[in-house]
Amino acid sequence: MTGRKPFSDEPALDAVAAYWAHKRHDRRMADRAEIDPLDLPPSIWPNLLITEPAGTGIWRYRLVGSAHVQRYGTDFTGKTLQDIMQGSYRDYMTHIYDAAFHDGVPVYSESVFRWDAEGFAMTRRLMLPLSHGEADRSAQVLSVQVWPTAMPVQPRSITELSRSGGFRDGFYLRLDTDTFEPLPDQASGGV
Repeated sequence: MTGRKPFSDEPALDAVAAYWAHKRHDRRMADRAEIDPLDLPPSIWPNLLITEPAGTGIWRYRLVGSAHVQRYGTDFTGKTLQDIMQGSYRDYMTHIYDAAFHDGVPVYSESVFRWDAEGFAMTRRLMLPLSHGEADRSAQVLSVQVWPTAMPVQPRSITELSRSGGFRDGFYLRLDTDTFEPLPDQASGGV
């Protein structure tokens, strides 16, 4: 992945990265007041999430796109990670939200789930820190998530997926704010 964005082959992630970079105006991160999901192509809206901290290690979902509702069988707007996830998947998600928020840099991640008895499916996401009035202080995280693997006929709830055995593995990369290339001298954050 050296010398290029790790998501350059994924149009939705690439479009949201370009939008966020444009809205940064040479600041460390884009400001939430300047972000309007409706500025993005309608095909991306269902894949968006906006989260914010609700305490140490607690993340609350403020915007949940319809693809997430369909994929996980519930609208978790207003709920926290602790309300809807458990086990190693909740730990993984907390870790990558914390990385984007506290480090103030984009984070790219991939993870694998057991959707059903047939096997596993992959998801890819890009998390982008947002300020709110203070240019160098994160206030929220804008995410776009896609699923390159086909969805099963009967989706499983995110709570069920996060139980023991539902989450197989995941990794993340902290990215350069300007180029979206992996930051040097980091081990990918396998969790």
